[in-house]
Amino acid sequence: MVSTDAAMKKIIRMLMAAAVVAAAAVGAWRWWRTANIGPVERGRVVAEQHGCFGCHGPGGTHGIPNPGSSIKAVPAWDGGNVMMFAANEQELREWILDGMTASRRKEADYLKQRNAMLVRMPAFRGWLSAPELDDLVAYVKAVSWLDAPKDELARKGRDVASDKGCFSCHGPEGRGCLPNTGSFKGYIPAWDGADFPDVAGNDDEIREWILDGVCQRIAHHPVGGFFVKRQRVPMPAFRGKITDEEQRALVAYIRWLRPGPGVP
Repeated sequence: MVSTDAAMKKIIRMLMAAAVVAAAAVGAWRWWRTANIGPVERGRVVAEQHGCFGCHGPGGTHGIPNPGSSIKAVPAWDGGNVMMFAANEQELREWILDGMTASRRKEADYLKQRNAMLVRMPAFRGWLSAPELDDLVAYVKAVSWLDAPKDELARKGRDVASDKGCFSCHGPEGRGCLPNTGSFKGYIPAWDGADFPDVAGNDDEIREWILDGVCQRIAHHPVGGFFVKRQRVPMPAFRGKITDEEQRALVAYIRWLRPGPGVP
């Protein structure tokens, strides 16, 4: 007969092994659900973790007052403000890493003004990893619209998305992955995300989402339809509230966001 102690030890080992397997399964599930979250959403998290929103406002869209500054406030990242301070991505990185650009550092008048500011931009060199810096830059660029589509229809599509409130749910430029409780992956897919084709496989399906709040392929799928009904933040239906030209522009803009040719 097996002793009580030996049996108990065997049970404990089995429970520990089961716990390890369960933890691995949960980890794999979380990785699968979040693997396609892009740099813009990761950058938002970086900004939040490092206190950027304390001065630049929620999401970087409403700077706090700053006595002594020429504009009397910490600049928000949207509304064209970033273009006043950073002409390109390199200068944006210099602001983040060194608290000012290399060119501003040579300007005596600016340095005098900076000393008069109540709130000064801190330098994060040595505090951000290279991936964190890349993600933060991606987020600021998206919020500020630092890069613009060259195609006129795509530019109009970005304006349509902004006017219709699309970026409130889909994130800056449509590149975010904001949470969506009850949805299949727990977030609203980014328009430039690797998993976007899973929900919108072509232009017609993109239009179905815009007009009806869901595409028929997903709505009639036993799993997809379940999660569409279960999600807490449903896609609104714009049928009757968007023109054909606005639809074409919005689709053109989403196409501009996609990472390569031949993909939706």
